[in-house]
Amino acid sequence: MAWQRLISIGLVLGLLLLAFGLIMPAVFQAREAARRSSAKNNLKQIGLALHNYHDTHHCLPPGGTIREDDVAMQGWIAMMMPYLDASPYYSWLDFNESWQSTENRYVFDQKLFVFLIPGVEQQYTDSGYALTHIMGNPNLLHRNSDVTFEEMTNGSSFTWLAGETTGDFQPWCYPFNWRPLGTKLCQGSASYGRPEWGGGHILFADGHIKFFTDATSAQMLQRYDAAPPVATKAETAVPKKVFQTGDFHWDRIDLQSDPKARDKYFATGLKGAANDLLKLNVYSQILLTEEEQEQPKLYLKGPRLLFEIDSTTDIAAALKETPLVDATTPEQLEANVKMLQALQKRLQK
Repeated sequence: MAWQRLISIGLVLGLLLLAFGLIMPAVFQAREAARRSSAKNNLKQIGLALHNYHDTHHCLPPGGTIREDDVAMQGWIAMMMPYLDASPYYSWLDFNESWQSTENRYVFDQKLFVFLIPGVEQQYTDSGYALTHIMGNPNLLHRNSDVTFEEMTNGSSFTWLAGETTGDFQPWCYPFNWRPLGTKLCQGSASYGRPEWGGGHILFADGHIKFFTDATSAQMLQRYDAAPPVATKAETAVPKKVFQTGDFHWDRIDLQSDPKARDKYFATGLKGAANDLLKLNVYSQILLTEEEQEQPKLYLKGPRLLFEIDSTTDIAAALKETPLVDATTPEQLEANVKMLQALQKRLQK
């Protein structure tokens, strides 16, 4: 009968909902466990890179190189890049320029996944700088520092190097990526730890990783923070700046040009969660021959920023001031102008 079939269907649906309710917590736990494992592995890679840097330079990298005129140049993450992976980014950087220079802008807009915590959506600032979710120990990584393992008189296994932060994320290129442990984990955006995990991973100077819960006592955290060597307040001073971060991402848009030419041209657009366009930049890049690709990375050059586009930019005039004008036919140049103008209209004012 019809009512019996309805009861049967209702029972089946009820069992399916019950099964779904039982399975979902397990799926969530498995996903978070995988993220924790990946985050721990990232810290291990960072620890190995710092050790390799120390083996080469006989000290840890400076937390930030700050000139005598107080201009901030580069931070410890940029310094250790050659020891992290085989990407060309380090060779593309100009260390004679500051972290805010246009010469280094393309590299600093690129995500370094090893410094990101899986599952955290905030990966860029609202101006397009790629973030780090990892911060360093200010006693070891601070202004113009050159700390050695020998100075860690408590022992490298009792001296922390870096950890996972809760919030107030900073660009990885920022020359002030250090923060004390404080007195409690997962306590506000300026602390360490992931609230979803009930704690966070801390990297120690001997390379081991330890997970501290948010119930870790203030006394223990303060003992780790006070482990020698202890930097001065002047050495660990940082600007009073909080970056606006969120679910932003860059898109690449190729521009038309001579396909046989060595120079390629493209634009990058920074978009928000609602797909609104926040920034628009135009770049050129030299394509290397196979022989050039085999040369040491020192000779490789990355994309060069030609100009930034805002709501008032005369795009046709700006393009005519770049080498792209000689690398395109009139039709290609006109097509590039129209496409960039269409994107320009979408820019948030």
